[in-house]
Amino acid sequence: MYDYHYLSSLPMIYAPFVSGVTDDAFQMDKKYSEGLSHKLIWACHDVTGDQVDELMTNIGTSFYKFLTKYEFNKVLRVLGRTFPQFLNGLDNLHEYLRFTFPKLKPPSFYCEHESRTGLTLHYRSKRRGFLHYVQGQIRNIAQELFQTEVVIELLDIEHDMNLEHVIMRLHFNNLDFNRQNTAYRNLNDSILEKVKITSDIFFDIFPFIIVFNRGMRIRFGNDSEFIETEKNNTYT
Repeated sequence: MYDYHYLSSLPMIYAPFVSGVTDDAFQMDKKYSEGLSHKLIWACHDVTGDQVDELMTNIGTSFYKFLTKYEFNKVLRVLGRTFPQFLNGLDNLHEYLRFTFPKLKPPSFYCEHESRTGLTLHYRSKRRGFLHYVQGQIRNIAQELFQTEVVIELLDIEHDMNLEHVIMRLHFNNLDFNRQNTAYRNLNDSILEKVKITSDIFFDIFPFIIVFNRGMRIRFGNDSEFIETEKNNTYT
């Protein structure tokens, strides 16, 4: 699907400038060679004079509009109520899409260091050269789905064998961060007040229990033979 969007977004008037590119239309369920998209983007660069990074960003920006055309945007809307939740759900979305596009080589995303002012996003992909395309997608989807302006700061790029690992800091107004933390704390307090679990119940639930004291000596266990053998040992 990504290649279909990417290839279909490039004006085909430029295709004659690229040796070997004869397609005038592309199919969503067909797998194209890795080099085709790069040939076309460089052809656009040669003809228009626009920088490749700028072209890639603009194509990524059009991704949500492309999804809307085929009603895939409805899938994006259920990934999360907030922008960080959406980003954390991308890997699940790609796994779901592999049922429809079995030859898809999806990237991987995960978030860390979330705060009131943004988060750090890790982007991993076996395909190189798509960073600006992904950045265009992120900015546009944040705006379209969450009415959020995102400023992307590139922190690091690593290449390990065939894997590209990009670390970005996404700066945005993360309004739900404090709200979610407060709700989570209140929920935990409510659960602790209503649910009282004694040690006896806890020990009955699990078939094998060992209790250590602060000196890492065994104080209790429900396997008497093992406890009798190990009770004088200290563990570190």
